[in-house]
Amino acid sequence: MVPKRRIAAGLTGVALALIVAGVAAVALVASSGGGGGTPTGGAGTSTPHPASPSGTFPGTPSLPAYPLVSPSGSSTPVVTTSASAAPSPSQGTIGFAKVGALLVYIAEDGTVIPVPSVDGLQVVVQKSKAVYQAVASNRYGLKAGAYAGQFVPLVATGQQDGSSAETGGVVLVGPVVSRLISDQLASTKSANSRWIVVLPVDIRASTAAVQVSFDDFGTVGSGNAPRVQVRFSGSLPVDEMIPANAGYHVLVEGLGPTVWQIIDPTRLSLPTDAVDPTHAMNELVIYGNVPPTTRGSVIRRDVYHDTKVAVGQTMLMATNSVSVSLAVAGSHLDIGPDRILSIGDVPVFVVSS
Repeated sequence: MVPKRRIAAGLTGVALALIVAGVAAVALVASSGGGGGTPTGGAGTSTPHPASPSGTFPGTPSLPAYPLVSPSGSSTPVVTTSASAAPSPSQGTIGFAKVGALLVYIAEDGTVIPVPSVDGLQVVVQKSKAVYQAVASNRYGLKAGAYAGQFVPLVATGQQDGSSAETGGVVLVGPVVSRLISDQLASTKSANSRWIVVLPVDIRASTAAVQVSFDDFGTVGSGNAPRVQVRFSGSLPVDEMIPANAGYHVLVEGLGPTVWQIIDPTRLSLPTDAVDPTHAMNELVIYGNVPPTTRGSVIRRDVYHDTKVAVGQTMLMATNSVSVSLAVAGSHLDIGPDRILSIGDVPVFVVSS
């Protein structure tokens, strides 16, 4: 599926003249001053379904150009009648650049992807990368100026209507991810809904576009379950994403989409037919369809690590794709954009350590 233009969702029934809305969005950013981002999920409850359950990487998603949007990633356009309301990227610019008060990534084909702000962090461009650093007043326990993550621009994310949009991805260190998870869970009213998926792949070394998609083809056999899948090219680290983990078990199975899977040992003591309100996140399972590796060697036997590890600790290296489902038989709870830890509509990945 070719990613759509992010602003297109808000243009239904509106005249084509609203293409200039992207310029007005930059003006909005310039006047707002770029405040801290808040981790939120997407709107809606339905989960998009693709045409086929293919677990293989379909190739690099193409990322066509689209107008600038607001720093929250909103797809609702801000309309102006003046194309000169704010500065636009200079022709020939490729890479990170300032447009007004907004830091953006300008792709070779003209695609302009805003870099989201994260509360307690500042963004600086170092060696052509947008790097997050902790400010003195951060709430993550990081020293001022400490490395906190990176923005990866070429990420396309599935939307509630089944389309795909260029959002970019934020890859953050464990302490930041853990705090954002805590904030998200604290705002959740339903006990059975106190779980959120951080995408457990460190995509900073990706040399091609990354696709985040949603379907119902997770796990194996008749027990297929909703999942989020991160597709990429090559081999990337898979990291711990559950703050309350009790370690991890890598199970090498060779069964359909779960050639391997990672479960939290806590899962073994929980009921298998219902979400446990106290340990809902411990019931998330990570899996893939290509034999995993560690230290350059294929993992051929199960690995049991029964000691708690930090969020971001690398567990294995995965190829082509990594999926996450909620491992509760019969629940089939949806995993859509609203269940992914995000800054606006930009999904959060975790830095490997």
